[in-house]
Amino acid sequence: MNTRVISSRLLTVLTCSLLLLLAACGQGATSSGTGSSVPAATPTPALDVYGTPIIFPKTPPQRIISLVPSTSEILAALNLQSRVVGVDFYTNYPASMATLPKISDANGNFNVEQIVSLKPDLILSYGAETKTYDTKLESLGLSVVDLPLSNLTQTLQEIQVVGQLTGTSATANALVQQLRQQINQVEHAVAGKSTPTVLLEVDDSTPGKPYVFGGTSFGDELAQDANAANIFHSNTANGGYPQVTDESIISANPQYIVLTEDPAYGGNPSVVYKRSNWGVITAVKLHQVYRINADIMQRPGPRLVEGLRCLAQIVHPDAFSGALPDYCSASV
Repeated sequence: MNTRVISSRLLTVLTCSLLLLLAACGQGATSSGTGSSVPAATPTPALDVYGTPIIFPKTPPQRIISLVPSTSEILAALNLQSRVVGVDFYTNYPASMATLPKISDANGNFNVEQIVSLKPDLILSYGAETKTYDTKLESLGLSVVDLPLSNLTQTLQEIQVVGQLTGTSATANALVQQLRQQINQVEHAVAGKSTPTVLLEVDDSTPGKPYVFGGTSFGDELAQDANAANIFHSNTANGGYPQVTDESIISANPQYIVLTEDPAYGGNPSVVYKRSNWGVITAVKLHQVYRINADIMQRPGPRLVEGLRCLAQIVHPDAFSGALPDYCSASV
């Protein structure tokens, strides 16, 4: 797996144990599997990914560093760009964040000396992706908060956590309310329609053994909110991101195939039509293979709601007017 493929998120997810997921991520409110389960002011999780209580500062931090793209996008959505002094190599959205000093390289190596020199009063990360660096930075007296693995419901809660950490709770609550309304609109549009089966592919860099969104993942919750049936909903291996076989996909025979990885690593519909033995799959026979921008399907942040809209319109085209939004096929 490569962080370029999985938006600097799923590399660690795929190697984290399910036990860690239950111990850390599970501390938040439990998802019911539908977006409507989250009120505008849901109590926020109290623990980070390591099970350590999150300490909320009395004085809002003024020099923030983001170690992963998802927290960068949350900070930007809270209008905190002016307080961010450094971001990871893969932060590319929005432009105001992409141009900030980079404190890591393409291989996920972080420049600790540079980070220290920026004098951050808050460092944000996600899902234990930066575990080694978290420990090192904390040993140097820096404040590091590594947010737990999350599904869509918990992602909204974590936006509120970041709001509490940065003194922008009002903005965070308003953003979550806005996202809730967008989720509700999608759910309303597809309510009562038939539920097609769908494969949500995460990465096909190992031919014949792709990684997919399974049960408990945010991709699985997106499928449920879009009124689609994820063919691997019952598979929660690797914390909800199982590696499966071509044979299991062919046997499940999905009506839709949705690729969420970069085209260079399998996310190219034209390549799917050429995969050995996949021609018998209904989605392939009906030419119902699509790609959605990896950044809005694989980063647990505000833009997951855009991913939901794209997925819902793909599997229920008659429920929406007009063409798919441009952001569905964008590369950033």
